[in-house]
Amino acid sequence: MLLVGGGGMLGSRIAAHLLDQPDARLRLLARSPADAKLTPLLDRGAEVIEGDLGDPASLDRATDGVDVIVSAVQGGPDVIVDGQVSLAEAGKRNGVRRILPSDFALDLFKATPGEHAAFDLRRTADERIAAVGVEQVNILQGAFMWVFMPGRGAIDLDAGTVGFFGDGDSPIEVTSVEDTARMTARVALDPSVPAGKFAIAGDRVSFREAGEIVGRRFGRALKPVSYGSEDDLRAAMAAADPEKRVMLAYLLYMTNGQTALGDLQNERYPDLRLERFDAFIARELPAANA
Repeated sequence: MLLVGGGGMLGSRIAAHLLDQPDARLRLLARSPADAKLTPLLDRGAEVIEGDLGDPASLDRATDGVDVIVSAVQGGPDVIVDGQVSLAEAGKRNGVRRILPSDFALDLFKATPGEHAAFDLRRTADERIAAVGVEQVNILQGAFMWVFMPGRGAIDLDAGTVGFFGDGDSPIEVTSVEDTARMTARVALDPSVPAGKFAIAGDRVSFREAGEIVGRRFGRALKPVSYGSEDDLRAAMAAADPEKRVMLAYLLYMTNGQTALGDLQNERYPDLRLERFDAFIARELPAANA
């Protein structure tokens, strides 16, 4: 296995779960082998190749003898598109069987082109990787559960509110980072998984339901507040700067369900039970009277 992005939030957890598997040998691509974030992985037996996505020679070294590539990189077009395509090209030259690109989102393949810049980048990368001829599995887990944590935008404990566009009743697929990493590691090691979308979701929770669950944890009711209609949200997107527009586009698809996940594979591995949102909140947030 070659993992790119092993120093990040998700990538480090994928690496840890790969190292839990006795039949996996893990290689990391990193600009600095001395990066302290990689030390726990190296201590557990991971190998590191010095290089980056912009260095074809290091990509050839990194993919030599590799069966599967897992990408958990983040960034702009130079990383998500150019870098991942270069990675796939090196993999093709060196006999890599498949790649798991850094998708990890709602169903970005259902997004309207030009509406969500980050989804556009990932979709473009996936299309170009397909043209390279390396088989790919696209992990889709919805939103990460921390999107509904207090202070992340939707839930304001100081104001006692949960805010949203629309009516707040549309369910949204959410999965914990840990479960996403565990499932990704298992899929990477499973040659029987067919190419294409592999969707999972720990839970389906609406904005209103998330507010109720968090409110119960703190022993108080959070007031639902609608910021307007879907049309109002689109108007806000049109007026926003590019960075904020991406975040509003996430809200748009969480509001209208356009990129909802289908054909969930939660039961593929019976020993992996995905955490529900109420359990996640109970684990992550101390109770009001703790």
